[in-house]
Amino acid sequence: MNFSFRSYLKRLRSTILGILIISILPALLFGTNTQLEQNVWEYSIGEIKYQVFPDIFDKYQYSMTIFFLALLTSLFAALVLTFFTTLLPRFLQRIIFGFLTLLESLPDLFIVVVLQFSIIYIYKTTGLLVANVSNVYNNPIYLLPILTLSILPTIQLFKITLLLMKEEQHKPYVTVARAMGLSRFYITLKHVFRNILTSLVQYSKTIFVFMLSNLFIVEYVFNLNGIMNVLLNTKGVAFMFTALMIAVPFSLLFEIAESNTVSINNQEEEDAA
Repeated sequence: MNFSFRSYLKRLRSTILGILIISILPALLFGTNTQLEQNVWEYSIGEIKYQVFPDIFDKYQYSMTIFFLALLTSLFAALVLTFFTTLLPRFLQRIIFGFLTLLESLPDLFIVVVLQFSIIYIYKTTGLLVANVSNVYNNPIYLLPILTLSILPTIQLFKITLLLMKEEQHKPYVTVARAMGLSRFYITLKHVFRNILTSLVQYSKTIFVFMLSNLFIVEYVFNLNGIMNVLLNTKGVAFMFTALMIAVPFSLLFEIAESNTVSINNQEEEDAA
């Protein structure tokens, strides 16, 4: 891997500078309120006041738990669906791919509303509460936000892996493996999937950014007391630290993923030569 920590720090410097400018811009443009300045280490959402530390860490942990569990759910579901889809006849694969394209066009908010109404309908019909549909009295909920956040990334990853699988199956090593009498199941599980996982690294940045933007919607609709809620409703010190806690780790992940992609591409060029 060609990850350069020095190069990462140079890029991170501009990111931090941008966040600092955005944090102080409201005060420079509109002035400051002396009542709010009495304690810069506090912030308020609605009528409730919070301490920046340690409250911001609790909200960050809650949001990131939802985010990464949704990401793992999406990846696992997409790989399993891809594996079984590739064992189907080709005309069924084309139908599934067209259906995925249709699902991909659905708005995020539509999916959230459908899930909420479905759970309410099941509860009214059977009396069974599958999951809470909103965060009430600061009791954190996980199941429905994770499920909601993972649906569209699952569709995207499923579609990407299907395309990668189709491309991989036309490569010489698959033809050789089939000529040796190896089963389609074995070739897919042992060889093709390994190469697909490597190729998925190239799409990691797009999926991460997409899920972060959807996390805003999920926290708002489900009334979650998470980090995106702080980012959306605060300014000054609270906004600055929240933005940094999101930008710094994710920029590091993106840098590692990009370096990984470069290494993979260089290795493929060397193998081809």
